[in-house]
Amino acid sequence: MRFACLLTVLVFSACDGAPAPSDASPPEDAGQDAGPRMRTREVLPDPGPLRAGVAEARLPAPLGIGTMGYGAIDVEPSVTPFAERFPGTTRMHGELTFRAVAISRGDAHEVVFVRMDTVGVFQQLREAVLDTLEARLGRRLDDALILAGNHTHSGPGRMLMTSGALVALGDTFFPEFYDGVVEALADVIEAALDDLQPAELATAVVGTSDAHRDRRCANDMLPLLQESPDLLFIAVRREGRVDAIVASYAYHGTVLGLDDHTLSGDMGSVVEHRVEDRLDFPTRVLFFNSFGADMSPSSPAAAPDEVGADQPGGYDRMDRLGDVIADAILPSLADLEFGAEPDVRVRTYRVPISTADIGYGAGEFDYRHGGAFCGVGSEGNCTDLTPIEGLDGRCVPISRAERLPKQTMISVGAVGGLALVTGAGEWSTSLAAGVLERARELSGLDAMFIGYANDYVGYSLTEEDWFMGGYEASGALWGPRQGDYLAARTREALETFDETWNEPPWIEPARAAPFTDYTYEPYVPEAAQEPGRLLADVPASVTQTELVTFTVAGGDPWLGAPVATLERADGTPVTRANGRPFDSRSYDIWADLRPEPSYAEAERADSRTFAWTFSMPARRRAGSSVSLAGDYRFRVSIPTAAGESMEVTTGTFTVE
Repeated sequence: MRFACLLTVLVFSACDGAPAPSDASPPEDAGQDAGPRMRTREVLPDPGPLRAGVAEARLPAPLGIGTMGYGAIDVEPSVTPFAERFPGTTRMHGELTFRAVAISRGDAHEVVFVRMDTVGVFQQLREAVLDTLEARLGRRLDDALILAGNHTHSGPGRMLMTSGALVALGDTFFPEFYDGVVEALADVIEAALDDLQPAELATAVVGTSDAHRDRRCANDMLPLLQESPDLLFIAVRREGRVDAIVASYAYHGTVLGLDDHTLSGDMGSVVEHRVEDRLDFPTRVLFFNSFGADMSPSSPAAAPDEVGADQPGGYDRMDRLGDVIADAILPSLADLEFGAEPDVRVRTYRVPISTADIGYGAGEFDYRHGGAFCGVGSEGNCTDLTPIEGLDGRCVPISRAERLPKQTMISVGAVGGLALVTGAGEWSTSLAAGVLERARELSGLDAMFIGYANDYVGYSLTEEDWFMGGYEASGALWGPRQGDYLAARTREALETFDETWNEPPWIEPARAAPFTDYTYEPYVPEAAQEPGRLLADVPASVTQTELVTFTVAGGDPWLGAPVATLERADGTPVTRANGRPFDSRSYDIWADLRPEPSYAEAERADSRTFAWTFSMPARRRAGSSVSLAGDYRFRVSIPTAAGESMEVTTGTFTVE
């Protein structure tokens, strides 16, 4: 499955300040599509008091939906009503979420960070969310919104309205689910804005090379930066407590595989959980992926004295990766210098992208609507400096019908002591390094890069790197010069922002229209047989190296998964050191679903038994803030079609 990773998601206003014509620049050469024109300066209102808000919402994906990021070619089927060409998922590892942190000093001085448990984001989704928010709030957050996936390959597919071969990358479009995603994203952003309270900010740059590794051998012979240990973060303090940490690191967090049939935030969300679990107060961590094109998660060694229960493959590894990141971030919290008057300003620019915009000549990357999988099936050159001749002529053409917009998006800005840059998709370390160097030169600040943000155009490498071939090169949508073109536009965006121009030196295209041309019949949840009945109770006792498991009859997964909360035998909830409950929405408990009859046996049934089996290690090999010893039980909340929840408790079990 060399081609398992996502190569192409493919398609994936009030401006800040009024124009002031008195300080226009001379005309500038903006490239292929722009002629000489006048540019105007922003007139920025004075910033107000600093406020920040934090929110989290469930990503409304039913267990059973297929994932996105791995190609579903020649894979074993897993039949569910929520997947068509992809194998349906059968396990939940934690709850998929959206997390938002809003930071504001008033109009034109705000940013909203949103971390999604998805492979990425495409601009039509962002536009749909902005439209929904504008209808609710009466203003458009076009500049302020940073919407980014953590690049899990175990998040939901079916959010891309495309056709043809590209359906093999994320299954067919599921409009009812997609509408729910748009509403949930708008909900979490609105909740973060409603939560705005007086705040202080601090920023820091720490580092570790122990949570990732360089996975691309094809550029090892080139004089390019191969790895950066930088881990940058913004800390938000309210009422004397750090309520949020917004971090970015190059990790490409794909530990789980397609055949795991699992919905999970994967490494990115497990890291968030592990960092939070080490604190003695409730904090929300947003762990963004920066330039992940040539990175992959490392495999930290287990401690020699580790003891604990067996977990599914990859779970212990993700726990250890979370501890590596926690070890890098947490010691620095005590030394942070917070301030209440930081710079907070972000601008978002639309960038035309086509073969003409990039400047290909006759016979160069001759794919009018884009092309991908260049040199598919061949390995990159990992032995010397010889470029692969003709690589840009051996690509799979993208057709007009596949809805790839000839534009993308860049956001740049400053938040506290950090300059900010986003990348639409997967940038290589060396390509991002050049842009970050320019950001530091202009701002005098350290610079944070957030990848997989606002749109997705595949992999972006330098041209020299691209012609070395390999998996990453095949994932660019616009050929060998895509990366250099986007880097040049990003440097121009940084200069535009620094000099407070309203307009970049290129002509911005009109926004890409959100997906609208679809209809659907709403899914009707199937009736559940005997919901709340314990089909298999907990064992009477377990040792520290065993799993606690039980099975309960729940409801149709479209309604949401049951939530199992650990309690002491007397009904007192078990809480973590940070005060949060110990439940199956975290990454300490997983759930497997087995419908009876199965979906393969009966595509549609008048009723089924939805058997949900929960599993929890009595002790995790990598440790936890909660050490179990004594008598416990679970309380399970089961969603129903009536919109209410029913509760059931298990028997008592003893952890020895």
